[in-house]
Amino acid sequence: MRFGTFYFFQAAPGQRHEDIIRGELEQIVWSEELGFDEIWLTEHHFINYGLSVDPATLAAAAASRTQRIRIGLAAAILPFHHPVRLAEQMALVDIISNGRLDVGVGRGNRPMEFRGYRVPQEESRDRFDEAVEIMRRAWTEERFSYDGRFFKVPEMSVIPKPVQRPHPPLYQVCVTKDGIENTALRGWPMLNSVLFGPVDQLIANRDIYVDTLKKAGRGADEVKSLLARWGVSRQIYVAETDARALAEAKDAELWYQESFRKFVVPDRLEEAHPSLQPAFRAMAERLSKITWEGLVAETLAFGSPDTVARHIEVMRDMGVGQVMCWMNFGGLAQDKVRRSMELFAREVMPRFR
Repeated sequence: MRFGTFYFFQAAPGQRHEDIIRGELEQIVWSEELGFDEIWLTEHHFINYGLSVDPATLAAAAASRTQRIRIGLAAAILPFHHPVRLAEQMALVDIISNGRLDVGVGRGNRPMEFRGYRVPQEESRDRFDEAVEIMRRAWTEERFSYDGRFFKVPEMSVIPKPVQRPHPPLYQVCVTKDGIENTALRGWPMLNSVLFGPVDQLIANRDIYVDTLKKAGRGADEVKSLLARWGVSRQIYVAETDARALAEAKDAELWYQESFRKFVVPDRLEEAHPSLQPAFRAMAERLSKITWEGLVAETLAFGSPDTVARHIEVMRDMGVGQVMCWMNFGGLAQDKVRRSMELFAREVMPRFR
């Protein structure tokens, strides 16, 4: 298995934004020093759930501070970017990092972000598809043009080209059955998250993904290779004992859960597009039932090294190839994050190498 650390730059109460950003950039350096394989960055806007407003800038900062570790996006939200501009930025980061970039892409799911960028959320799928096509052509073709519904590109040459050929590896964040099938048909690895509910929700995602790959004619070796790159993010906190881990992480986790609810559920559901309202209402209903006890029993990988290793074993047995360890959620103090990372790297990761 491969292991990475995940960075949202969450702005919990009482913390200065500049301290959060500098602190998590320091954690990225620790990740390389401790032997993690990859760091993962995301993109969010207009909320304390995450200050990660520009994945390209953060990826370049990570590349300049590290030498070995890979740098992944999970993900750049394509409807908020002009694809030519994003292709240029990603090529530049790939060069700066000497070919260490993995580009995860997503459609987005938060109404406020779409309103802020004046993009109708119901258009996210079609905008995503056009952006993917333009980015791939910008990276691989000497000259190209594009005439789509949302983007029109006159004939041009986009330079520089990325170091990795034909382009940096592409991943897709998947939160629906349709998204999983779309990712499999493209032949990309998928990225999932375990944010609430039981971890065995991953089994259904895996089965949809594998079945779609097989129906598309992918052979057994290719399916195995893609599952080896299947990335799943999960909140992880390690301390010397289970009791200490749960006590130290509880407040941060509960703040995170409330922040997550505000992130994914609009304050005024009636203002969302009618086609989106049923999904928002269903999400609000699911989140209203979350309890600390349920999170500990089903969702969180918190505890001693032995306990956390057992959680990782379950994921390995499901076929997960990459664990994206979210270890700094909810404004956890820097010294606690450091200790948790060290315990995980020293006492958990070696069991799965």
